[in-house]
Amino acid sequence: MQKQTNEEDIYRLERQFRYEYSLKIVRKQVEKYEELVKEQAERMEMAGQNSVEAERFRNEAEKIKSK
Repeated sequence: MQKQTNEEDIYRLERQFRYEYSLKIVRKQVEKYEELVKEQAERMEMAGQNSVEAERFRNEAEKIKSK
């Protein structure tokens, strides 16, 4: 016995496909956001290291200047 497709079945399938498509979009957006946050954290860490290194060079320059 075969089931007849009615308007409600079509609507339900349509809604399901839209939901799955929306999930894919949201998942891609979350992945992109995570990637951007990771890149920003890496840049901040690098800036911190550069700051520490710059301070070390300043201290060395002061020592040399005072000799």
